Amino acid sequence: MAAVKVVVFGYDQLLLTALEVLASAGAEIVAAVFPSVRQDARANEIREEVRGRGIETIEQPLKCDSNGFAERISSLEPDLIFVWSYPMILAKDIIGIPRLGCMNLHMGLLPHYRGVNGLKWALINDEAQTGVTLHYMDEGIDTGDMISRISFPIGEEDDLVSLMKKARFAGVHLINNVWPQIVAGTLEAIPQDEAEAAYYSAAMEPAAEIDWSWSARKIHNLIRATVFPFEGVHTIYGREKIVVRRSAPVEIDSMEEPGTVLSIGANGVEVAAGSGRILITAVEADANGNEAPPISTGIKVGDRLGSG
Repeated sequence: MAAVKVVVFGYDQLLLTALEVLASAGAEIVAAVFPSVRQDARANEIREEVRGRGIETIEQPLKCDSNGFAERISSLEPDLIFVWSYPMILAKDIIGIPRLGCMNLHMGLLPHYRGVNGLKWALINDEAQTGVTLHYMDEGIDTGDMISRISFPIGEEDDLVSLMKKARFAGVHLINNVWPQIVAGTLEAIPQDEAEAAYYSAAMEPAAEIDWSWSARKIHNLIRATVFPFEGVHTIYGREKIVVRRSAPVEIDSMEEPGTVLSIGANGVEVAAGSGRILITAVEADANGNEAPPISTGIKVGDRLGSG
């Protein structure tokens, strides 16, 4: 039996992971498609690495019907299009090309977490678990029939980076599990329940500034959902902006106004929240991801944090 010919769409480390796991499964990778909207240094490094592996790279133009893009993909005669972590929409004429369909490995549990940043929003929403979903693509956004899902727990020690690592391993496991059925053409998929569907945007909501009237748990979840290398959330101290990188919730209420610095110790700075307290354990020291103890900011007991 001839190897399944696959075109992979991606641009980041997950593209490399997809190439490796699919090749190990026996697929013939005929091209990797990069989004033209991603031209940052890291994406360009991955472009070069893919070319160095002898794989053809193709750029998806801003308009899918321009530059003969659909014709170029069709000429490759792919059996399967595989998408993992990709920021551009695929037009109907692209989705309809491969005989085995167009599949997306979504970072989140569908249909509850459609859209981007599913793992981030699972943290913000204080979910007990998250996961990945393999589904067929259609003209909607994350609306196609589901092939398989893998869920895993969100631990108290987890942040967005650790969840992304868990999701990567889960995705590899999922691909390996379903690959024999993909090759045999025996996959069974189920429609998503629209009554349970919810979309989450790429925008950071709640706002990137900490509102100390929120509960300690809500503040902590927001902080761990925005760890480096992602843009962190901040608070205002005087005229300074302090980016808070690590924290822990303390389930003890305070009589002080939210945002009041209650204590300073070796473990960090404790701040009153709307309910409970937040122990700030690390703040951003520089743009390179280095961290510093919060006492380095000059914060004193009795100070108020926040712009409100």
